[in-house]
Amino acid sequence: MSKTASIIPDSVRVRPPLHSSRSLAYRASYAQPALAPAPQPTLVRPVKVSVSIVVLQVTILPALLNSLQQAVAASCGKVANILGTDPLPRSQSIRVRLGIDAVSVNAAMEAIIRALPSGEIGRIAAL
Repeated sequence: MSKTASIIPDSVRVRPPLHSSRSLAYRASYAQPALAPAPQPTLVRPVKVSVSIVVLQVTILPALLNSLQQAVAASCGKVANILGTDPLPRSQSIRVRLGIDAVSVNAAMEAIIRALPSGEIGRIAAL
């Protein structure tokens, strides 16, 4: 007895050649149903997001870093951290990134302006 494969006629589909005029009708008969339109956004009132930590960038001379730390610590206490320092190219200044609690940003900025008049306060961003 030899094993032979049997083909069920209903399980085989014969496709016409791609270049015939019937191929477009064949493709159209198997087209996927149209998708429903995407839902439109609804207007919602904006929600206030409470940010707990804000990054404050300050540009100062390296010799004034200790003064900056003391001024921020005196005004904000333990809620301020130095996240990093980067030297500025073609300059003697450094850029200091401070992580400050969002509630005490104004107090920290006032302390920096009073203690370091030569410093520049840069971008303020949420962390």
